[in-house]
Amino acid sequence: MLQRIIGYVLFIPFIVFYSYVLGPVLKAVLVPGGLALLFLILGPDRFTYHWREARAGQPKIEVREG
Repeated sequence: MLQRIIGYVLFIPFIVFYSYVLGPVLKAVLVPGGLALLFLILGPDRFTYHWREARAGQPKIEVREG
């Protein structure tokens, strides 16, 4: 019983910290860093070509009122 209580006391704050603090910080650092690394590997011309090709396949979302 005591182990379960200690486990919850340690586990729940870690999950909250990861979900609301560490997760967004990692996304804000790793996504632009990964894109910058691809830019360095591919070069500016091929990177922009692949970026436009990836964006061209995205569906357009139409916003309707009412």
